[in-house]
Amino acid sequence: MAEITTDVLQQALLSLARSTEESHKRVEQELDSLAKQIKQTNKQMGELSAKMGTLVENMVSPDMLRLLREVANIPEEVKGVVNVRVKQLYPGHRTNGQPHMIELDAIAECGEYLLINETKNTFRPEYVADFLKRLGQLRDYFPEFRDKQILGCISSLRIDPSVITHASHQGLLVFTLGEGMLEMQNEAGFQPKRF
Repeated sequence: MAEITTDVLQQALLSLARSTEESHKRVEQELDSLAKQIKQTNKQMGELSAKMGTLVENMVSPDMLRLLREVANIPEEVKGVVNVRVKQLYPGHRTNGQPHMIELDAIAECGEYLLINETKNTFRPEYVADFLKRLGQLRDYFPEFRDKQILGCISSLRIDPSVITHASHQGLLVFTLGEGMLEMQNEAGFQPKRF
């Protein structure tokens, strides 16, 4: 059997080291490429989620006046209007130099009533609490609504029954998309809270 010389051993070790280094570089390049793909996928998912939210809002807003008329028993001849994606600055208040702002998905106004809508792709109980807080602040942001009766509603394509129950207990109307239009999910005889 031939004897392994020091030179042969050193050459084999150098070759192994180079091969290991090249493999390490390829793995790093693959990991870098994967990280970029994940970042791009996350960005696309965020954009898709925002588009889905806008899609649901656009499906909800055309039906809001009909729903407000039904819930508040407002005759058809009373004119109404729906505004979507409403933003309003709070007069005079700032935090870290930034003005306070409230954002609402949609407001239906008809007669002495307002129906304020919050739409989500997936409604969670904590979203209900946040929406209730904004409803409580509404007249601070919109002084012109001081004499209006304000009703709140949440809407989505589908809402978990536990969230429907929770929102109903808080006095909110709950709507999901049915056969071409929104359908109320609250129990029969439900009376919404006036905010």
